[in-house]
Amino acid sequence: MQHKTLLAVLGIAALSASPLYAKAAPKAPVPLEEYFKIRRVGSRSGILLSFSHDEQLVAYLSDEGGRTDVWVQPVAGGAARQITHVKGFIQALAFSPAADQLVFTTYTGGDELPHLLLTDSKGVAPRDIAPEQPPGRRTDFIEWADDGKTFLYQSSLRDEKFLDLYEYDVATGKSERLWEASGSLNVAANSRDHRRFVLSETLTDQNANLYLFDRGSKEKPVLLTPHQGEVLFNAADLSPDGKTLYYTSDGGREFQALHAMDLTTRESKPVAQPDWDVEEAGFTHAGKYFFHGINADGQHQLEVKNAATNQTVTLPAPPPGGSWVPLVSSRTDRYLWVRLQGDAGPTAPYVVDLQAGTARRVLDPLPETLRDHKMAVGEIVHIPSFDGRKVPAFLYKPAGKGPFPAVIDVHGGPTAQSRREFSAIRQYLVSKGYVVLVPNVRGSTGYGKSYTKLDNKDFGGGPLKDVVACKHWMTKNAHVDPHKVVVMGGSYGGYMALAAATFTPTEFAALVDLFGVSDLKTLVEGFPAYWSSASGHLSEVRRPEESGRREVPARSLTDSFRRQDRAPAAGGARRSRRTSEEGSIRPHGRGLEEAENARPLPGAGRRRARLLAHREHSRHLSGHRSIPR
Repeated sequence: MQHKTLLAVLGIAALSASPLYAKAAPKAPVPLEEYFKIRRVGSRSGILLSFSHDEQLVAYLSDEGGRTDVWVQPVAGGAARQITHVKGFIQALAFSPAADQLVFTTYTGGDELPHLLLTDSKGVAPRDIAPEQPPGRRTDFIEWADDGKTFLYQSSLRDEKFLDLYEYDVATGKSERLWEASGSLNVAANSRDHRRFVLSETLTDQNANLYLFDRGSKEKPVLLTPHQGEVLFNAADLSPDGKTLYYTSDGGREFQALHAMDLTTRESKPVAQPDWDVEEAGFTHAGKYFFHGINADGQHQLEVKNAATNQTVTLPAPPPGGSWVPLVSSRTDRYLWVRLQGDAGPTAPYVVDLQAGTARRVLDPLPETLRDHKMAVGEIVHIPSFDGRKVPAFLYKPAGKGPFPAVIDVHGGPTAQSRREFSAIRQYLVSKGYVVLVPNVRGSTGYGKSYTKLDNKDFGGGPLKDVVACKHWMTKNAHVDPHKVVVMGGSYGGYMALAAATFTPTEFAALVDLFGVSDLKTLVEGFPAYWSSASGHLSEVRRPEESGRREVPARSLTDSFRRQDRAPAAGGARRSRRTSEEGSIRPHGRGLEEAENARPLPGAGRRRARLLAHREHSRHLSGHRSIPR
C-alpha cells in the first residue's frame, strides 16, 4: 500500500497543476488529516484478538503506538501495554489456551511471506519457530491444541507452491509434517483433537469440493461432496467431538445454506436456509454456543444459540446502525470477542461478557476531533441497469438540496462485495458535499450465484454499463449534477476506472485509479507461487487478440486510453510493474507517461503517504469543473 498511495500522489499532483483544476477545494468541517488519526485495529487479515488462558487479559493488534503491533489489556478494562515491536506487518496472533504463551506471524518489506514467532504477555524476546525459512516461503498459524502443548500451522518450506500442514511441539521445538499439499487442495477445517482435517479443493471461484483426511492415514483424502455442475462448498467448522462437519453450499439454490454432515454416514441435513448467504458458522471454544452469520443485502446478521438446548442467546444490543461480528471466545466461553461493524463509525473491538450480559469497547478508534462528528449512514438502494437487473448499492448523501458532485466507489475483487462498513474517505467526501454511491455491480458476491456469474468473460462490459446506469440514476434520484460524476476504485475497482476512461471517455468528469489492474493476463502471470492451489482455474486467461473473444477486454487498457483525451485519470500504483503499470498513469500534456516504482515506506510513512494521496484526490475532484468536449 505504501508505494501504491505514493504513486497516486504523483499522478494527482500533476492533475492539480492543470488550469482545469484551479478552483479551490471546498473546506470540510473536519480536516482530512483528522480522519487519518483514526486508530487501525487488526490487519488486512481481519481484526486479530485473543484471550489469555486465565481469561485475565486480551491481546489485540493496533497501531496506537504508531504502527500495528500486539497490545494486551485487562479483560475488565484498564491501561494497555505494547508487547511486540515488529519492523513489518502482523497477520495473526493467538494466546495459548493453557499457558502464558502467544504466537504471532509477521513479515517485512511487504513481501507477504510471514514467519511464525513465540512470545508471552510480557513481550519476551520473540522466538522464530523456523529461523531457517528460506526466501520465497511463508508460514501461517492455524490453531493451538487445547492442552497448549502443540499448535498447527501451514508452511511452504518444502515447496513454494504448496502449503503443507505441520504440528509444532512447544516443549521440543520440533515440527512434524502431518499432510503434504498437492494440486488444488488446502486445509479448510480441523477437529479439536487435531486428528481429522477437512480439505478444500478450488475448481473455480464458483465450484469447489471438500475432502476428509484422517491423521496418520495412508489412504488418499476421501471426497465428501460429489456433485455435478458448479456448486460451491465451504467448510465452516467441525463439532467439538469431530463427528459432524458444518459446511455451506449453494447446491440447488442461489444462496449459501448451512448444512451438517455426519462424517460416518456421509448424510447431510440443512441447518439454516435463509434467502441470503450464510457466511460463517461454528462453535465457541468450550462448545457451549453455536453461532451463524448471514450476509443480508450487505449487512451482517448474527444468531447465537445454546448448543445443548438450541435456545437463542440474547446478546447486548450493538450501538445504532452497527452489528456484531463474532471473532473468538475465551477458554470457558464466558467472554466473546466481537467487532462492531457498520458505516456510522470505524470497526471497533468489544468484549461481550455472556455471563453478565454486557459489552465493553476495548478502545475507541476515533480521535477527539471526530467523536462528536455525525457520520453519514448509507441508504440501501437497488438501481435498474441496462438489462433490467437491479444493482444493489449503498447511497451516502450530504445535507442540502444539490445539485451535488458525486463519486461512484467500485469495490475490488471482482468476486467480492461492498458491505455496510465504515470508510474514512467516503465520510470525508460526504462532509464536503459529495454524494457517494457504493455499488455492487454484476459479478459481486452476496446476491446469489447467478448474479456473481454475470461478469464471466465480460470485465469492463456489463459491469461498466452498471456503473453508467448508476450515474444516470443518481442524476434523477439523488440531485446529482450529471457533469460532475467521478468513478473511483482500487484493484478491480481501479480496473473499472480505467475501463470507464477507455470505453466511456465522455461519460464521467474524472477517474481515480488506485493500484488498478490494466492487463489481466500479466496479473495472472504475476500471482505468488503459494496461490497456485487456489488459482489454477485462472491460468487460461488470454488477451482478445490471442483468444478471439471480443467480449473480454483483457488487453492493456492504456493502449486504448492513449487514443482518448477526454476524461482525466488520477493514477494509482500497480500490483506488479507488468500488471498495472499502465494503470499507474498521470496526464502529461494531452498524452500519458508512466509513473516509476517507489520504495515501500516504513510504518509512520505509510499513513502519511495515504493521507497525502487522499488529500490530492480531494483537491483533484473538488477543483475539477468540466470536461472539454
